[in-house]
Amino acid sequence: MKTLLKRNLFLSCLAVLLCFGIAASSYGQAVVAVDPAESPSPPVGSQLTIDLKITNAQNVAAYEVNVHFDPSALEYKSSANGSYLPSGAFFAPPQVADGKVTLVATSISDAASATSGTLASVTFAVVAVKASTLQLSDVLLSDIDAKPLSVTTRDGSVVEQRGLKWDVNSDGTVNVLDLVRVAKSLGTTDARMDINGDGTVNVLDLTLVARNLGATRGDEPPVREDPPPAATDDGDDPDPYEGMVLIEAGEFRMGSNSGSAAEKPVHSVYVDAFYMDEYEVTNAQYAAFLNAKGKHAEAGHTWLDIGDDRCLIEYISRTYRPKAGYENHPVIYVSWYGAMAYAAWAGKRLPTEAEWEKAARGGLSGLKYPWGNAIDSTKANYNRHIDDTTAVGKYPANGYGLYDMAGNAHEWCLDEWNVNFYSISPAQNPLSGANSIQWLLDNYTGVKSHRVIRGGAWYVDADRVRCAYRNATTPRPRIGSMGFRCVKAVTP
Repeated sequence: MKTLLKRNLFLSCLAVLLCFGIAASSYGQAVVAVDPAESPSPPVGSQLTIDLKITNAQNVAAYEVNVHFDPSALEYKSSANGSYLPSGAFFAPPQVADGKVTLVATSISDAASATSGTLASVTFAVVAVKASTLQLSDVLLSDIDAKPLSVTTRDGSVVEQRGLKWDVNSDGTVNVLDLVRVAKSLGTTDARMDINGDGTVNVLDLTLVARNLGATRGDEPPVREDPPPAATDDGDDPDPYEGMVLIEAGEFRMGSNSGSAAEKPVHSVYVDAFYMDEYEVTNAQYAAFLNAKGKHAEAGHTWLDIGDDRCLIEYISRTYRPKAGYENHPVIYVSWYGAMAYAAWAGKRLPTEAEWEKAARGGLSGLKYPWGNAIDSTKANYNRHIDDTTAVGKYPANGYGLYDMAGNAHEWCLDEWNVNFYSISPAQNPLSGANSIQWLLDNYTGVKSHRVIRGGAWYVDADRVRCAYRNATTPRPRIGSMGFRCVKAVTP
C-alpha cells in the first residue's frame, strides 16, 4: 500500500503586511501552486480569495489539497471547485479544522482535457494584518481509474492499513482515490462501492467517503445512514449513544452580524463535548414513547396534539401509531413539554441553543448554512418545495454527520427566549433563563416563558433556515412544524 502524500511548506513573508510567500508543489511534471503567490493583505474586515492553479498536468480526474492558514490573521469563509475538472465534478464539502482547509473533488465522467487551469478557490476574511504565510500539503492527484499520478510514502515508510468501509481501494487511508472509485460506479449495484447499503451506488455514498477523508485503520465505523429504531425504556441497549453523533468540546463563533438584532453580536462560545441525535425524533419513536407512557399529556400539559387532523400520530384501539407512510418523518405538533418528557424518558435532554448552533454549523465558521452560503431544494426541505415534512435523512448531512439541521421541522431548545442574550452571554456553556441545565430538567413542568426554536421548517424561506437564525414561541403551542432532537452528555 502506498499513501499519497506531499509536504511542501513555503517561505514565510517577513513584511509587516500579511503576505503569502508560496512555492509550488510539483508532481512529476504537474505543478500545483497558489495564485497570487505573494500578496499584501487587504484591510481588516475585507476578503481575500486565492486560487489553486495546476500546470503541466495530464489525465487528472481528481484532486485533494490541504491549505494551511493562520487563524489569527485569516478566517475561512468559503471554497469552490474550479473550472479545471470536467463539468459536473463532485466537490466534497470542505473540511475546516485547526487552521487547515481540505479540498477534494473528483470527475464523474472523464479526466481533464487541459494541461493547466484552476483546481479550486478559497476565500478568507481578514481578521488581522500581520506577517503570515499560507502552506500547501498532502496534495494528491488521480486519474480516472483511481491511479495516483504521484506516489510518495508517509514519513519515509510505507503504511499498511486496511479494514475501513470507506476505504474502497483498501490502501489503508480514505482519500480522493476512494472518491474516484465510487464516482466511477455511480448507478451500479456494486456492493463494495455501496457505502450506505441502500442497494445503489449514488451521491450519498460519495458524500460518506468525503465526510471521512483522512480516516485510517482503527477509526470508528461509520454512523448508520438509516433512521435509528424507536427508543425503548427496557434498559437493554448496550450503547447509550446509539444513533447519536459526538460533537467534540471546543469554541465556535455564534450568531451573525448580518442577521436580525437577536443574532448579534457574533461572539465566541466554548461548549463542552456532547452527543446529538443524528436525526430529528420520528413519529415511530415518539409513538413508542406514548405507548410506553399510555398517555399524551401530563401535569396539565399536552405533549402532542392528537386531536388535530394533520397530526401524523393517531390513537386507535388504545394504541398510538404513526400514520401510514409517515413513520420516519419527524414528529410535529409536539409541545416543548412533550419534547422534554420524551427526552427524559429516552435518557437524554433537549440541546441548549449554543449546543444546537455549534452542531448545526458542522465545523464550519461564519457560513449561512450547514454546508456553505448558498441553498437550493437539493440541500434542505424548506420554502414549500415539498409542502410537507420529509423522511429524516433525505438530504445530505452536515460536516458532523447530522441531518436536517436546516429545514424539515423546527427544533425545540432548552433556553428561554431573550432577544438580547448574546450581549450578556457567558463565554462557556451558556444557557438562558436558568441557573443550570439540571434545575431546568427538574422543574420544566413549571416553565411558562417562551422557548427558543431553531433550524426552520418545511414551509419557511431560506433566511429562516440559516444556522444563526433564532426564533421562539411559548412552550404550549403544538403546530405543524414543531419537532425536536435530543442530546446527551458525555459520560466520563
